[in-house]
Amino acid sequence: METTNLHAAMLCSPGMGHLIPVLELGKRLLTNHSLQVTILVVTTPASSGQAHLLLLQTNTGSTQPNIIELPPVDISCLITPTTKVVTQLSIIMREARPAIRSALSNMDPQPTIFVADHFGTESFEIAEELRIPKYTYVPSTAWFTALTLYCPVLDKEIVGQYVDRTDKLRIPGCRPVRPEDVVDPMLDRTDQQYYEYLRIGVEFSLSDGILLNTWEDLERKSLEALRGDEIFKPPVYAIGPFTKPVEQNGLNTELLEWLENQPSKSVIFVSFGSGGTLSAEQITELAWGLELSQQRFIWVDPQGGNCGPHVGPTNENSDPSIGGGFLSHCGWNSTLESLTNGVPIVAWPLYAEQRMNAVVLTEELGVALRTEVLPTKKVVGRREVEKLVRSVMEEGMEMTGES
Repeated sequence: METTNLHAAMLCSPGMGHLIPVLELGKRLLTNHSLQVTILVVTTPASSGQAHLLLLQTNTGSTQPNIIELPPVDISCLITPTTKVVTQLSIIMREARPAIRSALSNMDPQPTIFVADHFGTESFEIAEELRIPKYTYVPSTAWFTALTLYCPVLDKEIVGQYVDRTDKLRIPGCRPVRPEDVVDPMLDRTDQQYYEYLRIGVEFSLSDGILLNTWEDLERKSLEALRGDEIFKPPVYAIGPFTKPVEQNGLNTELLEWLENQPSKSVIFVSFGSGGTLSAEQITELAWGLELSQQRFIWVDPQGGNCGPHVGPTNENSDPSIGGGFLSHCGWNSTLESLTNGVPIVAWPLYAEQRMNAVVLTEELGVALRTEVLPTKKVVGRREVEKLVRSVMEEGMEMTGES
């Protein structure tokens, strides 16, 4: 394949939710725009899912970007058992900068573009040293990006904790943010992860451009605000949606055979992403709720296995298709899968910007979702889970004309 003289170096922070959109953007730059693409992946010892996905990429031929796995860094002396996730990721990316600098300096040909995900912006100083234009890739919404860019202003204007406010947080040109929906780093202004988040917001504004995994019709109002208000300085490009295609060599054959023998739209897919966790009591209530709903379901284990398949009442009329519903933490990758495939969803936001994602879907778009299940409850009971699962499965049937 003929290539241009453009070489994009991309930096990915640890975690499947970061790796998947970076890989998909890299593939698109390679196949659609003929760029040479090198992806620097910062790894951690415990990232088994990430390691498996990278192995799949290396076994799928020459149409993949070049991937360089940077060695894990030891941050054990820099964190405590109570250090929050955003702080840990920030420290990892900070400590990885010598390896990042070495990798970028030794690339041949030298990169002409540097793209860092939203946890890698502290490496912009390396790109500046090497005189490489630098871009931020945000694998989330334009609304989240606007809040991140505007948070340094809110930090100066607002006194006290954001979550204690009764009025919404105002962002120029965008939908206001309810205090209870702020991203995790904004929940406690005394914690280090809040200051890491402020730093990231400042570094967003230093980008030569911001790439977003969204599209114009999905978030027109937020995108117009990002492009039209003078406080949001970098050019913004909506380049999504990027979703991960099915990797045939990574599928569970037994599970596929089971799915092919289920009635049409009869299976609900349950997943809380690679980082979603529930208490033991909540897992018990969720399991009972799924059982009481009498629906077929697949419950994915975030460690790479699955808690299923499970079959509720049998039906003699099988159909080799699924898509009845999705019970999800509302991470952006999962949300895009639901949107692009037209699958109704029970949104159960747990962490990060997932509460904002649920609001985008239910209020701004008017998408038919069930969002009564919220993490503000200590434990969501089995009967509520049962009710919502039945509701979304019935909605799936109505959307497809099934009965």
